[in-house]
Amino acid sequence: MTSFVVKFEPSNVEFQCDSTTTVLEGALAAGFHPKHSCRRGECGACQTRIVSGEIGYASGLRPEGLASDHCLTCLALPASDVVLDSPEVSGIPGRPTLKVGARVTSVERVSEDVTILRIQPPATSGFSFDAGQYVDVVLRDGARRSYSMANAPSVGGELEWHVRAMPGGRFSQHVYENLKTRDLLRIEGPFGSFSLRDTNAPLIFLASGTGYAPIASMMRTHADSISRRGAAFYWGGRRKEDLYAVEEVMAWAESAGTLKFIPVLSDPDPEWSGRVGFVHEAVRADNPDLSSFEVYACGNPLMIDAARHVFQSECALQEQNFISDSFVTSISR
Repeated sequence: MTSFVVKFEPSNVEFQCDSTTTVLEGALAAGFHPKHSCRRGECGACQTRIVSGEIGYASGLRPEGLASDHCLTCLALPASDVVLDSPEVSGIPGRPTLKVGARVTSVERVSEDVTILRIQPPATSGFSFDAGQYVDVVLRDGARRSYSMANAPSVGGELEWHVRAMPGGRFSQHVYENLKTRDLLRIEGPFGSFSLRDTNAPLIFLASGTGYAPIASMMRTHADSISRRGAAFYWGGRRKEDLYAVEEVMAWAESAGTLKFIPVLSDPDPEWSGRVGFVHEAVRADNPDLSSFEVYACGNPLMIDAARHVFQSECALQEQNFISDSFVTSISR
């Protein structure tokens, strides 16, 4: 089996990848986390510019609409040594991905359509993650569903997921109808580079729905740093019930002092007295100049795209300071 060297610029990290392993799979196994989401060639999140080298695809056909000097790393197979332009990849390897079985420890319904699910990997597995990352639950037929951890990480410790019921969703409906304590799930991870940077920039956290989960993990893990830097958390939903952890966030805001909490509803009941509209528009109204900020956004892809465009084009946010982890609905069901 032929093996090639894959290199990421500008960090100049590299790893060996054989011709039957996708670039993304090889990178994750080596502890590197290039941008990606669905891992099936559907979302385009892993589209990356090829600096040099040759890439092939198992089908022999390039994905439609892909520029000639770009590839989808979740499908791309190295056909030579390859150099890719991936500024999001750190020069220091992160946690390698693991496949383990995990026991369900609790299933807690916290709203009409959100359940907090806690699972426990084997203590001896060494499974851990960084705040903001996610894992895949692997279904019996090999299909995957992705969920961010909401708790602070610990080696071999429990994982907390916030699962929203999706109409027709295979896994989310299973959670609501059949899953019980002691059931076994197959998981793989951790994945993702959605993590708090070590800088002094003031922070804006932006979430819709269960996009709150990875931000909760950051808050639980980096409370002192967030408090020191100063932060505002904008959480959007259609109705009040969508903001299923309001009391917890309000308690954090009260204890931190430098954390502001701004809930925003797009279709509230008449008694709602808070902000109304799209959550990213509330950020723009309050922060016309984002040039010194870092923005961490997670949730609906349409919200993420709109926020990125508005903040960069109208609020002077630097491109590299918009850090996002959008949920692809078809993957998280």
